[in-house]
Amino acid sequence: MRRLDPAQAVAARSDAPVQLTLAGPGSGKTSTLTGRFVYLTRQGVDPYRILAVTFTRKAADEMRNRIARLLELSEAASLEVMTFHSFALRLLKLNPAIAGLPDQFWLWDVPEQRQVFSSRRMYWNEDADILDIIGGAKERGLDGKAFAASIDPDDEVLTEAAKYFRVYEEALGLAGAIDFADMVPLVAKAMAEDTAYRQTITSAYDHVLVDEYQDVNPGQITLLNHFVNDGVCLWAVGDDDQTLYTFRASDVRHILDFSKRYSEAVTHLLDRNYRSAPEIVRAAKRLIGHNRVRMNKDYQPVVSTPGEIVIRGYATPEIEARQIARAIIKLIGQGATADSIVVLYRSSAIGLPFRGILQELRIPFAVRGGADLFQSAAARLVLGALTYLRDGESAEAMSRIGSNKRGEIVRDQLDRLPADIRGDFQVSAKHLRDIIGGAVPGRASGREKAEWHAIVAAIVELALTCKTLPELESKIADQSHSLRNPPNNAVVLSTIHSAKGLEWDTVFLAGLEDGVLPHINADDVEEERRVAYVGVTRAKYRLGLTYVAERYGDYARPSPFLFEIAGKKNQNCAWSGPRSKGASDRLPLLGAEELSRRVGRGAEGASPTHTPRRRRIGGHARSRTAKS
Repeated sequence: MRRLDPAQAVAARSDAPVQLTLAGPGSGKTSTLTGRFVYLTRQGVDPYRILAVTFTRKAADEMRNRIARLLELSEAASLEVMTFHSFALRLLKLNPAIAGLPDQFWLWDVPEQRQVFSSRRMYWNEDADILDIIGGAKERGLDGKAFAASIDPDDEVLTEAAKYFRVYEEALGLAGAIDFADMVPLVAKAMAEDTAYRQTITSAYDHVLVDEYQDVNPGQITLLNHFVNDGVCLWAVGDDDQTLYTFRASDVRHILDFSKRYSEAVTHLLDRNYRSAPEIVRAAKRLIGHNRVRMNKDYQPVVSTPGEIVIRGYATPEIEARQIARAIIKLIGQGATADSIVVLYRSSAIGLPFRGILQELRIPFAVRGGADLFQSAAARLVLGALTYLRDGESAEAMSRIGSNKRGEIVRDQLDRLPADIRGDFQVSAKHLRDIIGGAVPGRASGREKAEWHAIVAAIVELALTCKTLPELESKIADQSHSLRNPPNNAVVLSTIHSAKGLEWDTVFLAGLEDGVLPHINADDVEEERRVAYVGVTRAKYRLGLTYVAERYGDYARPSPFLFEIAGKKNQNCAWSGPRSKGASDRLPLLGAEELSRRVGRGAEGASPTHTPRRRRIGGHARSRTAKS
């Protein structure tokens, strides 16, 4: 491990009992946390009395191995470095009765969870998975009854979800089982109710270290509070600007209110960015600086290599995808490796055109996050309809179509098809464009409806290349397998959420339109800006930002975030719009003319070819027109 820089050293070596280290992108938070662990050990703290918790097994394994290597320990596995869930599960296994569980309780994973509903012929088919809804409610501290009381009674989806929650809760109780979302709340509750039990846990440690603190949920905060209240030192590291998982019950206020929760807390700031070129660091800071609810973190770039930021507007998503693919070919021809390049997007539907074009151009690619198109609600409905036409109300057909009102309407329309159409696979598939296309959720926005139709069209097109449902399912299986087992050196296609914590030399961020990012139905534009910020800060040296004039048949405006990234003087950005000369031929890379202009103008960069008017929405400026 390289030596800690001055700010990291201060954060790692402070003796304050409660500390928060604010760490922006590329600031070395993992190095600082492991440095903290090593420092404590070298000050005489027993390494086995230090508990370090994080959110993923991969992060825990990396942290544990790094600490063991630095301390020259022969056995890394014995260190108390683990996920919140692993820690809680271990405690529940040691004393299940304290949480009201039988001596031999079951931990249900997805197959057992879904069996609860399929055995009762309850089939869910909505964009938000029922298990995610239930899990998110539990992580906010809600049981089935409290969840039902918290929802809008006019929300048909959540009202239906409350019924599923009650059934699921009862099934868990009868089976003597828990799920992952139960673990931490059960332990935290048991610790609150039994002082002796709490003290047997907290007395085993002198220090607790927390990684990615911005992602904690209420149950995890309660657990940490027990340690602090019993005199255990708490050291946490995180970045409020990277709080993305509100759907998992995280909330930016958890980290912003750290000093209010712990009045004696000391806050540190890591003030260097070791990842990105100066232009990218400055652009990211301009973007996130528009958020009002945040802590200011004035970090500076360490990398001196010049960076490149290009904004391109294209006429259509197909042109956008093809020009990004051409840019990838050019970079690889110049010596870049495929796995040093990523294409990011807010919604997995934006990534659909890239798959076919990259495959056509023989560019190896891997898909992360929202990778399996065939697991979307729209795709399941198409497959369910084809299965229903073949098998009737079989368990397989119903599990895909769903047993809700939408499923009933779809089955009714399928029943009305003439027998000769029902019996012909390809002919019936053509009819599903209208039947399933018309089943888009009623409350969906125009853009969400367009995304639904795009996915339906993609599945139907694939079906029309097949003669039977088994052949279609075989092709789907092959595609899903290839997505799960990508080549070693491949360009990555990923949602921004799935790219958090990662970095690439070159980042192409596609679909930057108003209504896509920020999403049209987003309740919190500041969280959407944090999503964009995470996307931008994955880039080391090269950042290509693209948008289109028309997506899903509707006129589209450039995202307001693009203007925030570029700044008033369009610092260090080259920007051409969809109506500029030769727009469809421009790569999201600096052209020869732009490079020469950049050299001549120094830090100013190339100017955009339009000046958009602005309008105010919810207190935030948004683009009104893009004339080029």
